[in-house]
Amino acid sequence: MNDRHNIIREFLEREIVPRYDAFDAAHRREHVHHVMHESQQLAQHYPTTNRDMLLVAAAYHDLGLEVSRKVHHIESARIIRADERLLQWFTPQEIETIAQAAEDHRASSDHEPRSIYGRLIAEADRQIDTDTIVRRTIQFSFKHYPGLDREGNYERFVEHMKEKYAEGGYLKLWIPESDNARRLAEFRSMLIDPVTTREKFDEIYDKLIKQNNNMMTSILKPGIPVALCSDHAGYATKQAVINYLKENNIQYKDYGTYSEESCDYPDFAHPCALAVESGECYPGIAMCGSGEGINITLNKHQGIRSALCWNTEVARLARQHNDANVLAMPGRFVSNDEALEMVKTFLSTPFEGGRHQRRIDKIPVRSSYE
Repeated sequence: MNDRHNIIREFLEREIVPRYDAFDAAHRREHVHHVMHESQQLAQHYPTTNRDMLLVAAAYHDLGLEVSRKVHHIESARIIRADERLLQWFTPQEIETIAQAAEDHRASSDHEPRSIYGRLIAEADRQIDTDTIVRRTIQFSFKHYPGLDREGNYERFVEHMKEKYAEGGYLKLWIPESDNARRLAEFRSMLIDPVTTREKFDEIYDKLIKQNNNMMTSILKPGIPVALCSDHAGYATKQAVINYLKENNIQYKDYGTYSEESCDYPDFAHPCALAVESGECYPGIAMCGSGEGINITLNKHQGIRSALCWNTEVARLARQHNDANVLAMPGRFVSNDEALEMVKTFLSTPFEGGRHQRRIDKIPVRSSYE
């Protein structure tokens, strides 16, 4: 890809993708990254398409969830038209095409996308994978219908499957080169077997309930994402942590860096620290090569108690005795497995209080004139 494409991608990863962290579990970074990647893959069959326009449409396509779920596709198009930053790369006519593509991602059997860009985004948005469809449907029910029990959730699940995915449902595929047609046929074969359908529902439902129960014993705060940051040396460790958080349906906000290209850790540690201090995020997880630089920077903030940890026992004590609100790790000196064990320990260990609170109260710097 050319330099312009990389510049646009960096802009999207820095300014647009992080906004998905505030959405429901089915529409966070994993989803937007899937649509961005899949649309680019499908575009290989249509060489005349502008890949930059397609990437932007994919990145913005669900931003309207910030306003309204019901008309989020329309709001996404409005956000694109109003974002003057896009004028540095695209003409007004191209921006209108991008906006229409984002709006058309919800196109179904009753109306078609207006351009190949809309068709590609709509197709990429169809994550036709049995486990993903079942999980996202149940997660939606958990969020929007919290009073439903297991049977109520199952009844809603079956009804939604009939409306959208079964033969005659409103879902429509647009790109013949996509593998979605085969996957949809496989999914439909499951739906016509009520025993298999119920078994798959119960399997995913039980996993989500277990995850929610585990969350109840953690230090995580409902609706508050975990703050992440790293430099290039900690990037690989951070990606392992992100995968763990995704697998466990834990919200997070990534303050960078977003690649292994050489960078300066304070540029990412400061915004991460500010997010934890303000309560926007809690707790934080940070990584650099030795862990030292990013840890020192974080602790320049009065409201931060960042603990540099290299094994689970240190991580446990940092929470129990120091009420640490950021876990710092040395990416070059711990394996991904060791890092994830520290994350699990840190997130599941409560502060003991008592005598430790007295000591923590003495940590903030006092003026020499007091």
